[in-house]
Amino acid sequence: MRKLSIILISIGVAFILTSICMLCYNIYCDENAKSKSNEVRNKLEKIIINSEIETKEVSTIKIDDNNYIGVIYIESLDLKLPIMNDWDYKKMQIAPCRYYGAIETNDLVICAHSYKSMFANLKKLSQKDKVIITDVNNNEYVYEVELIEILKPEEVSAMIDSEFDLTLFTCTSDSSNRVTVRLNRI
Repeated sequence: MRKLSIILISIGVAFILTSICMLCYNIYCDENAKSKSNEVRNKLEKIIINSEIETKEVSTIKIDDNNYIGVIYIESLDLKLPIMNDWDYKKMQIAPCRYYGAIETNDLVICAHSYKSMFANLKKLSQKDKVIITDVNNNEYVYEVELIEILKPEEVSAMIDSEFDLTLFTCTSDSSNRVTVRLNRI
């Protein structure tokens, strides 16, 4: 009986240590993403504001081997982040990414990790909250939250086929679903 108790306690301690390591790793990833994202955003905003763009109408700006389409500002969440032109999981460790569509076609879908420094608090948005996207040509687009819903990961068509001008999404805290915010331009 004593041997079994020692084994069970050892397993419990191992689980606790593993959980602590995972928590520390997640905090590290979040802080790393925040740092990279802020660095890129500062470079991107400097280029946009100072009109350092070589041609008048470009669709992306390349910074550190990644193309960006602009900056998203969500005032109620105190978030200001660069938006990468295309997505993959590695790119999402730097910034939110264009998942589908475009501003010009009123079907833009942006995804980001649920890091605290990115889209973790999307669920806290309310109807009528404003989101501003400034594209690389310094055009400002203002959107208003219309709907917040939860979608399953496999509901890709529901994510991209909507009547909304802008969709933002991220994983729920348990990664089983997607917090999806629908917005229209005002």
